Amino acid sequence: MDSVPQDRVPVETHEASDIAELLRLIRAGHAGATRRLHRFLTPGVSFLLRRRLGRNDVAHEAQSLLEAATRIIQTDISLLPAGMPRLLRRLIQERCAGQTNAAAETGAVAVRPASGSAITGLSLVEREALRRCYVLGEAPESFLETLKLTAQEFRSIRARARVEFSSRKAKNVA
Repeated sequence: MDSVPQDRVPVETHEASDIAELLRLIRAGHAGATRRLHRFLTPGVSFLLRRRLGRNDVAHEAQSLLEAATRIIQTDISLLPAGMPRLLRRLIQERCAGQTNAAAETGAVAVRPASGSAITGLSLVEREALRRCYVLGEAPESFLETLKLTAQEFRSIRARARVEFSSRKAKNVA
């Protein structure tokens, strides 16, 4: 007997083939495909923008960024589904860099770098991996090979750093 109720709607999955089809439809000018791609990408893009900008009201920036991504999709036929995350991260970096620079010009502190004592016990390679991921916003896949780290090693570094920063934050609050 089937344990899944028959009246349930199956969960929509977004595999690479689905994204490839959306890209093809967007290039063909289908507005529905553009709306569907925007609905799919908006939560992730909004999350990254909130994290970068340090504020919650990013709906306008997310919409603007997705429109820019759509224009690139329409004109760059060489863009593959696997390249979408890289494209979005690059656009977010470009948008946020301008806003961070504007904040610096007004005297506001946009990003507070970690003090040297906050990352004690980490090697130079580990510090560089964390800096490239969290400060520069690079995807770990882009620098792991350069730094001669495996994905598992990076996850371990990230976990240790989180524990260290959490314990320091707890001490500062108390």
